[in-house]
Amino acid sequence: MNAAGDLDAVFRHIDDHADEIVSDLQELCRQPSVSTVHTGIEEMAVLVRRRLERAGLEAEAHPTEGHPIVTGRLAGAGAKTLLFYNHYDVQPPEPIGEWASPPFEARIVDGHVIARGATDNKGNIMSRLAAFEAFLAVRGELPCSIKYIIEGEEEIGSTSLLPFIEANKDLLAADGCIWEDTFREDVPVLSLGNKGLCYLELTCRTANVDFHSSQAQIYENAAWRLTWALASMKGADEKVLVEGFYDDVAPLTEKEEELVRRMKPYDTEARKKKFELRRIALDLSDEELPRRHLTNPSFNIAGLDAGYTGEGVKTIVSGRARAKLDCRLVVDQDPEKIRGCVRRHLDQHGFEDIEVELLFQSLPAKSDPESDVVKACQAASRRACGEEAVINPFGTGSTPTWMIIRHLGIPLVGTGVGFITARTHSANENLKIDHLIEGAKYMAAICEAFGGS
Repeated sequence: MNAAGDLDAVFRHIDDHADEIVSDLQELCRQPSVSTVHTGIEEMAVLVRRRLERAGLEAEAHPTEGHPIVTGRLAGAGAKTLLFYNHYDVQPPEPIGEWASPPFEARIVDGHVIARGATDNKGNIMSRLAAFEAFLAVRGELPCSIKYIIEGEEEIGSTSLLPFIEANKDLLAADGCIWEDTFREDVPVLSLGNKGLCYLELTCRTANVDFHSSQAQIYENAAWRLTWALASMKGADEKVLVEGFYDDVAPLTEKEEELVRRMKPYDTEARKKKFELRRIALDLSDEELPRRHLTNPSFNIAGLDAGYTGEGVKTIVSGRARAKLDCRLVVDQDPEKIRGCVRRHLDQHGFEDIEVELLFQSLPAKSDPESDVVKACQAASRRACGEEAVINPFGTGSTPTWMIIRHLGIPLVGTGVGFITARTHSANENLKIDHLIEGAKYMAAICEAFGGS
């Protein structure tokens, strides 16, 4: 049998075992694994390890200072090794009342598995295991060696992941890495990195109590003071006014410029209708939006609180105000440096009293768009999906891909199953069964292409 026919046989095996693949996904989803409140974590780690072993991998659950990390490995025919990353923890299911069915029941509704974790990230785990099992059943071996790392803290910052990576570089050594991610608009997206994240909390205290608002003429209001400080940091033209914020923004390479030019324009009208948007920032055109979204850092107010915000009336002068800021950073910006820039800005503009605390940080990273793993994913997209994948050279979120790229030196691609309509992190998270099966074939095609590259 030729290679194309052989892979067709792998695809048929996946189709023939679709019901089992769905049942296995339901089993994973029925085990709660909410990292935020440490619900079901140990049980989930055991379940994942056993599922890897059932798929033929040599698996181990590694204790950490936090949640267990599960690894697996299986030798294949080719000389190359492909590392896969996923996480078994999920977001909290609340608000429960907004779910059409219980979040850990994994009910099938209209061809979708409805469950917390169905797409993020248990559907991605199952698509990969189904691909491995199909190769073993049809061919008796994989086209490349594979390694697997599945952590339990992605939804809370992956605190234990970097120490584990640094202590286990030989265990995780590979020629390429497939990260978690999802489809967009019916074709795979290849995300080659991630934005960094600098998450700050600004606190302003002007008194140890709130005052009756009849005294607003004589007492300083913390809410106003914090508002003035925030207004000094960003203009109505969306430019960040914090001195030094843009200093380390790296220019795009020629290849990155090409990839950005090839990005499909956004559909502003559809977004306005769906989300009832007043406008798009800066009234940018559909063609301009991908470049701004992907290549620019952001300076966002994620939350504000001060004084009375409940129902009805309460007349006070706020003695305390707080703001949460999140800055999505591009290569080569550094969260600690950005925090220092904000501190200096406040000091230089007369806001020395406002406290700045760095609550969370993640580094930006990007991978080589011409690496073998990118080429393999493109070939797999053509083979399994009939279309070229969309290459996003930067990523948009702040997942810990930087730990693999920077500390293991492995070229990386984020791609996987689950359409943009999967409602990840929301009520009624779902994965369409057809997408799960298509995703398993896509993962098989990636292994085949990478093994032959």
